[in-house]
Amino acid sequence: MFVESVKTQGIAHLSYVIGSNGEACVIDPQLDTQHYLSLADNHACRITTIIETHRNEDFISGAVALANQTGAEIYHGKDADEPIEYARQANNGDTVEVGKWTLEVIATPGHTKDSICLLAIDNEQDGQPIGVFTGDTLFVSEVGRTDFYPEQMAEMAGLLYDSLQTLAALGDDIIVYPAHGAGSVCGSGMAEREFTTIGIERRQNPGYQCASKKAFIERKLAEKHYIAPYFKKMEQSNLTGLDTPVPSAACQLLTPEWQSAWQQSAERPGVLIDVRSHAQFRDGHYPGSLNLPGGLLSAYGGWFLDYSTPVALVADSAAQAADSARQLWRMGYHQIAGYLTIVPAPVTVEDYQHQHVKSVTADIVDQRIKASPANWQLLDVRKHEELDNAGFADAQHLYLGYLPDRHHQLDKSCHYTVACGSGKRATAAASYLLAQGFEQVDIFIGSMQAWQRYQ
Repeated sequence: MFVESVKTQGIAHLSYVIGSNGEACVIDPQLDTQHYLSLADNHACRITTIIETHRNEDFISGAVALANQTGAEIYHGKDADEPIEYARQANNGDTVEVGKWTLEVIATPGHTKDSICLLAIDNEQDGQPIGVFTGDTLFVSEVGRTDFYPEQMAEMAGLLYDSLQTLAALGDDIIVYPAHGAGSVCGSGMAEREFTTIGIERRQNPGYQCASKKAFIERKLAEKHYIAPYFKKMEQSNLTGLDTPVPSAACQLLTPEWQSAWQQSAERPGVLIDVRSHAQFRDGHYPGSLNLPGGLLSAYGGWFLDYSTPVALVADSAAQAADSARQLWRMGYHQIAGYLTIVPAPVTVEDYQHQHVKSVTADIVDQRIKASPANWQLLDVRKHEELDNAGFADAQHLYLGYLPDRHHQLDKSCHYTVACGSGKRATAAASYLLAQGFEQVDIFIGSMQAWQRYQ
């Protein structure tokens, strides 16, 4: 008997394979279906069942693609906003047998109306409940967000409160397997640890510390979350289901004739995303390219990209390009033209100025704040909750994801120093502003981390 987790970086998503005796079930699969096929094969199991804990908003479900590869039955909770065309309905109390495991469906509405959790029962141990797969209902040190129904936020928060009490009644020893870890857009306070127990969460999770249902609802209504534009595309895709598994070669080296077109900003046929490190981008990049390395591509790509425009990548290696292409593919961005690996060194001062991003340190920022020049502004691109914990005096706040819609509200004649928590998102923001024609932009290296050390 086994439980294996698969973590998808960027969106910090956790999916699971549970099985025994030659059978396996996959819970909340991604489009990276080969992961699940390989894990099942390692355990000499056939994937017979796929279960979704809710309709996801931040990625395309791999359920249909995996089912078409394996013949597995797909289950999804009742009360979805629209019928889930590819799945059988899973009702409260229903059970699914997977070898010597029994998975019992627990209806837990709140994050979404169709949210379910799955209680894993070990039939070798006299039907002993061992763990619960909680989807987006309960995380480590956080609970699900309840803002996806703007007109029913209080009602959804109340439903989540009741669902959390249902989980608490399972017993303190039950292991909790959540669908997301730290860094997910589905909650801001998740711990780095990716598993927990009901007892630990009852004692430590802020969602369980509210004195009453009313207090819990008030807490949830006070939360500030961001809803990326691409969520609507994900929601629609996950109603009908897409058989689009991540291909083995989702991104290949651009041919010489195409490289020239993508290198020149005036001729570029789409969006050029530089997935190299922030330091590499600052030292030298293709003018007009957008810096979104590592997990920032999943976290913010959906704010900056549309589905009709081709994308090409600047990467250190084929492996880095392939990883970035997988991130895009999971979000439905399939027009990936290829990648480049070489950024030419500048040969003139003008080249250097266009390929280099200026940066400043905390002492310079301090001098500027004290001098308060008329044409300078510190621009903070962090999330709301980060501002509450630590802010910059007199900074203008504009969340990184809002830049595409709101950059026109900024003054192109102004000199902007961009800040965030560490300087990474500031570099991404600066890359976008420079691509939009802002000429006086620099980056606060270290940002809040450096500022706190400097004070």
